[in-house]
Amino acid sequence: MNIKKLLTTGVFSLSTIGFAVPAAATDTLVLRYNQWFPSQHWSQKDGLHKYFDEIEAVTEGRVRVRPSAKPIVPPTKNYQAVSNGIVDLAWGPHGYTPGAFPLSEMVEFPFSVYDAGISSVAYHRTFDKFFKPAGMHDDVVTLAVHVTSGGNLHMKDKPILKIEDFENAKIRVQTSVVAEAIQGIGAVPISGSLNELREFLSRGIVDGTSLSDELLTGFKVDSYIDHITQIPGGLYSSSAFVLMNKNKWNKISPVDQKAIMSISGEKLAYRMGSLWHKNDLIARKLLQDRLGKNYKVADEALIKGLEEAFFNGRVAWLDKAKATGVDIAEANAFYEEQTNQITQQQ
Repeated sequence: MNIKKLLTTGVFSLSTIGFAVPAAATDTLVLRYNQWFPSQHWSQKDGLHKYFDEIEAVTEGRVRVRPSAKPIVPPTKNYQAVSNGIVDLAWGPHGYTPGAFPLSEMVEFPFSVYDAGISSVAYHRTFDKFFKPAGMHDDVVTLAVHVTSGGNLHMKDKPILKIEDFENAKIRVQTSVVAEAIQGIGAVPISGSLNELREFLSRGIVDGTSLSDELLTGFKVDSYIDHITQIPGGLYSSSAFVLMNKNKWNKISPVDQKAIMSISGEKLAYRMGSLWHKNDLIARKLLQDRLGKNYKVADEALIKGLEEAFFNGRVAWLDKAKATGVDIAEANAFYEEQTNQITQQQ
């Protein structure tokens, strides 16, 4: 089935499922969502907040999601906060807790995400088939996992066009996978959340950042950047989750649980990933128009050098992933197979 038709079918089924739910319960269960990202960012306004509206629709108002007025916990604590019930529902990247989710790093290596919508569906299917049975997220309810668009190299004063340009460059990184790789070629990786990026750039704490083009413009820090090197397939992609607390989930009736899951899973993964892809293309055009010749695409020599830089990290990751009991070669092959299959359905 065409992936767009799949999404359309899913949304159509919302209404039919919603009308089919018996109005047995009158109490409303309100779920607290940790709103740490800007509420007007498309990922929230057009993505998760519309999803929350659909949760209310398919449960006929018996389940509602209320975003917090300000962050209840920082993004680095999202998973733990859902697990222990400080918040009921959260979204965020796995990479903010380095080493805690080694299987998620499968999608964080470079050159693999050309369309985040397609890759997100493939990733969620891989999660369901391989990672979830191995115990990943076993203390929460996973509503979806997805990937973001691939990250590029955004620099303030000096572009990175060859491997030697990484020497002593202070670069804010999103994941430990990237940190280890660029440190091996002379760069100084700086960890920090997106909320800290403006300060990092304005105060000169970093010389640049590895980020998707959309987040650069979405967080309005593109004015600090004068050079961009696009990495086809991404220098990295972030793995992200949408989670619910188990105890709160168990308070939802089986009928409403089924209705919520009918709009979650790969449908929600596709919603988030495809929005990322769409907005990343818009941001790319804006940046290309502003920067002109200073917006470049990495050449073969730089790509080859980066492949070598990530090699040891891939080997080390394989050992960590195997320790989870997952046949990681089979899982990775399945992810690539699903990505190719969905791409051909477009």
